[in-house]
Order: sequence, then structure tokens, then C-alpha cells
Amino acid sequence: METKRLTITPLAGALGARVEGLDLREPLEDGALRAVSAALDEHLVLIFPGQHLDDAQQLAFARRFGEPYIHPLGRIAGATEARVEHIVDAHDSRPYQDRWHTDVTFDVHPPTVGTLRAIEIPERGGDTVWANMIAAWDALSPAMQGALEGLVGVHDSGAGEAFREKVGEELTRRLEAQFQGTPHPLVREHPRTGRRYLYANAQFTRSIQGMTPQESDALLGFLAEHVKNPNYHYRHRWTPGELGLWDERATQHFAVADHYPQRREMGRMVVREAASA
Repeated sequence: METKRLTITPLAGALGARVEGLDLREPLEDGALRAVSAALDEHLVLIFPGQHLDDAQQLAFARRFGEPYIHPLGRIAGATEARVEHIVDAHDSRPYQDRWHTDVTFDVHPPTVGTLRAIEIPERGGDTVWANMIAAWDALSPAMQGALEGLVGVHDSGAGEAFREKVGEELTRRLEAQFQGTPHPLVREHPRTGRRYLYANAQFTRSIQGMTPQESDALLGFLAEHVKNPNYHYRHRWTPGELGLWDERATQHFAVADHYPQRREMGRMVVREAASA
């Protein structure tokens, strides 16, 4: 794949860049992979316009960044092969009221890179917002950074009523039983860049080890509000055919559920590195 025409244009001050000059329907060669990986390390979220991939092409692209990830729900149901997940919202299927999160942090080894493909986009709404958790860490006072160092967050599946209605009582019960109390440090270091970032989210982080419920709730509540600061955000208005690629370690994201009852279809595939951190 030719890389000399590759152009990378920042989309916001905090994170995000548009990448042009690649045809992702073709295999991603090593030189292009290095360029895209470097851009991902710098910008954390990359948008590739006009790609119009199918499931197989999206899967092949995602594989260049890690092992395709089977969601725990799929594993419980007996899935042995990762597939592109089609997320469809329509008049008879309301979108989730999303919360800020990083995908599947209740797993011991969660995804490290995510891809999302715009298949059908509503005329209005349906944006995705990402937050830079490196910037969120850097913005904290030295005193707060010192207080967070060494603390461990406890994550669970966070399966609520909307999730239960979608997948059924039995799978929800098994997911909740299998994924409870997964520990992750609140502050982590990115294995490729060495940058420190916050790793706690409103969707899955339930408590902090060694703290009383009141102490834990207060600190996690502060962090949940901290991520909402627009200084750390990039909000993307999708166009059909676009592909998004993002760092699942050092970002959180939020799907804006403002498009109901319009139809929105996205294709998602996440991967994890063999030795994810």
C-alpha cells in the first residue's frame, strides 16, 4: 500500500485526526501500519473518510493492531470466533443511554484498540464523543495525582435493565456472575508512549480497593465529572463509509443517543494486543 500520499490532519486540540491517502480495502502494509500506529499514539483517535469497508475488510484492518476480541457475552454464549458487531438503532430498538466508558474494562485483559464503521447514519444526531485520559491526568493537581497513585479500581460488568432486555435474563445473570471485582490501577502508563493516563469509568468502575463505600463513591464521582470537561474531548459527526480507529487504553467514549427514532447502523470490532497493559 502506498504511503507517500498519507496526510494526517488534527481535528481538535485534545485528540483526534483525519487520515487520508490510504485505501483500507487493500491489505495494510508494514510501512503504512507504522505510520498509522504513530499517528494513533499521537492523536489517540483517527478517522478514515470514504472507506466503505465490508465486515471482512474491517476485520482484516483491525487484525493489524491485535487479536480480534470476543466479547465476554459472546464467550459465555459459546462463540469461538470474533465477528464485527453490528449496532443497530431504529424506531423499534432504542439506543442505550450511554455513559462515559472504555470498552469491557471488567475483563482482566480488555481491548486495547477499537474500530467503528459508519454504515447508516441518521440525518440528525448519532455522534460519538471521545475523551483524552492522558490530558485528563495531566490536568490534575500534583496533590490529586499523588492521591491517585497506587490506588486500584474494581470493575464489574455493569449490566443494567436495558442490557438485560436486549440479551435476556440468563446471559445477563451469567455475565454478572463471571465478571465481578476485576482490579485495574486507577493510573496506568501507556506501554508504547510512556504517558500516564486515568483508567476509571462511570460504566464499569464500581469501587476502589481499601476505601469505604463513601470514600470510594466520592473519588469515583469526582473522576466521572472530570472526564466530562470538554477540554479533553473530540466530538465526531459521522459520514457513511467512514472508519474510526482509537486507543482503548488512553481514551473513553460516549455515544450520543439523540437520534431516535432515526436508524443508525455501525460496525464495531475491537482487538487486544497479545501482552495488553
